[in-house]
Amino acid sequence: MTFYVQKSLAHGPIRFGVSLRQTLEDIDSDAALSTGPSGEFLRRRSGGFYFADARSINAPSLPESPTIARTPFWTSLRGEGRRSAAYLASIALGAIFALLGIAVLIRKGRAGWVEVILGAIMIGVPIVLTAQKRRQIRMEEERVRAEREERERRHRAMLEAYVSALQRLRENPSEETLDVATREREALELPYELWSPLAKRTVLQIGFEALARLTPQRAREVSDFMSHASEAVGLSAADEVETKLDLYRVLVWHLLADDLLGKAQAEQLKLFRKGFDIWDRDAPVETQAIEEFHLLRGLKSSSVPRKQCGIRLQFREYCVHSSRATLLSDKRVPRGTGSLFVTNKRVLIDMKKPIDIPLAQIDDLEVNIDANLLTIRAARPEKPVIVQVEQPIYTAALIDLATSIDERPRGFA
Repeated sequence: MTFYVQKSLAHGPIRFGVSLRQTLEDIDSDAALSTGPSGEFLRRRSGGFYFADARSINAPSLPESPTIARTPFWTSLRGEGRRSAAYLASIALGAIFALLGIAVLIRKGRAGWVEVILGAIMIGVPIVLTAQKRRQIRMEEERVRAEREERERRHRAMLEAYVSALQRLRENPSEETLDVATREREALELPYELWSPLAKRTVLQIGFEALARLTPQRAREVSDFMSHASEAVGLSAADEVETKLDLYRVLVWHLLADDLLGKAQAEQLKLFRKGFDIWDRDAPVETQAIEEFHLLRGLKSSSVPRKQCGIRLQFREYCVHSSRATLLSDKRVPRGTGSLFVTNKRVLIDMKKPIDIPLAQIDDLEVNIDANLLTIRAARPEKPVIVQVEQPIYTAALIDLATSIDERPRGFA
């Protein structure tokens, strides 16, 4: 059984299968990375499963201005504050009076018309006042519509020019296209949050292209060029740093997915981090993932570790792994905290209401790195078991290996 790891990267989520890992000696000494000039995954090792959903670089769109025509009449009728309560009370009392009037009409004749007319007035006044208010608002909107449309037309033209400049910059990153992007960005009058995602993707794409061309040995030049591009397209200092970290994350996860993070590749990442001034504390998720995958090097079902666990073991059962765990519901709501134990026969989540899963019934394991989640799908229980653990990749790998332990006597057929 192969378990899966999923991770969201800056240019789209990825999902890859993890099987037995190569030893460091078996990894190709070729220092080439597994990331292409467009940020794509370049498989350099045969075998394995890799899936990616690349997000396209979409142009931002202007938000639509709200109008009274988009507001339901009943919402306007309810209004806000005291006026709302008064309108609703008037309609309710009017309905009561109208019903009473109808009852009087049926029983006594014309005398009921007074209540009916009074009720109709009490119902109609709020509706008429609301209609007049909406008409006034509509007239005011018509008055400012021309001004708004002119402003939006100008903003749309600015945004289209900026998007076009970024597209040319991605296709041909040069001083000329950088200058054009700077001019278009300086002309923008739109909120930063509207166009910054496109700017970040552009700088990231420039980083991929520059790294493929210059290699990690010239990582400082790549970093400087990304900084220059960030300034040109108008990224904030925080977003510039985050975009550089996004580039590093892609490199790491592509190597891990390809099982090619050996000595030569680690040296390339070291050169890259030095040029970009990236430390372990800047990318804690990637640092932990590298450590967890390193623990899996050369690990097989015949050499799984054994450790002491504080649970009652069955006949010929021994403990393989233990970890603190938080059990979550389908909606990711914590249900309880306890310990997760992996033995050669089962997975036990020991808490107030223990969950005991025989290894033979486990169908699928999946690790969500972004949420630090381990999902166990088994024949029983029918619903997936979702837990947060300290080392989800290492824990999933040991469960996977435990399912393949063969303890039959030698010569057994």
